Amino acid sequence: MEVKEQIRHWNKIAKSYSDNILGPFSEGISNPIFWYIDNKIENVNSKSVIDIGTGVGNFLPHLSEKFQKVVGIDISLKMIEKAKELTKDMKNIFLHVKDARDLSEFHNQFDVVIAVNSILMPNIIDINKMFKELHDVLKDDGILLGTFPTMDAVLLMGLLGMEKVIEEGGDHNLAIEKAKKIMSFENCDFVLGTYNYDGLVQKHYYRFELKYRLKKAGFKNIKLRKIFYPWEDYGEERLLEIKNKNKPWDLFVFAKK
Repeated sequence: MEVKEQIRHWNKIAKSYSDNILGPFSEGISNPIFWYIDNKIENVNSKSVIDIGTGVGNFLPHLSEKFQKVVGIDISLKMIEKAKELTKDMKNIFLHVKDARDLSEFHNQFDVVIAVNSILMPNIIDINKMFKELHDVLKDDGILLGTFPTMDAVLLMGLLGMEKVIEEGGDHNLAIEKAKKIMSFENCDFVLGTYNYDGLVQKHYYRFELKYRLKKAGFKNIKLRKIFYPWEDYGEERLLEIKNKNKPWDLFVFAKK
């Protein structure tokens, strides 16, 4: 059921994806993935790359310019249709509707795997499968470049809201209620690390958990960095109240097979 819900969700928003999704390629966001492609991949124009969860293909034109062969997969047919429309004149791009839990046909074929906020299934068994597939599609010494949404940023939102109440002279109980409101507390599962967005439950990661899952899948030389997002881009009044504080973030990952 979870997989079908994910497919329905992404099919539904494919047409208006750019208007609804704040991601690491949005305007004004500094994303280290570009630096890593230019500086950590030798002879990049002779290399192959697979983009897991390519969505509407926002990153594909850049990958097409850099790599010899580009494969994009997504679980949503509507997303792939949009990506095909965007990249129809790019002859080195090949797109497929695929479930990232089983990519056996692509094992050991790619120099680089890209996963940008695409490993979001809430089921831990599915999560482990997808991390293993990220590893197994790579050739020996292949590179993972990815971004992952964080539960730490959700907790930050609550902390800042609570501190704002205290700084303004509010009492302890009021501060706690403010934190819960900002985090949409009832939508969070802090054990599983999931967040419910209007009925769609998606996985978020703690920093220690992300490193654990990458190592478990077989990755090494793991490096994590933050990608910061402007509060204003969220467009929510409850968050704009704390916009002068620390910014929320996703985690960028560099790792090797």
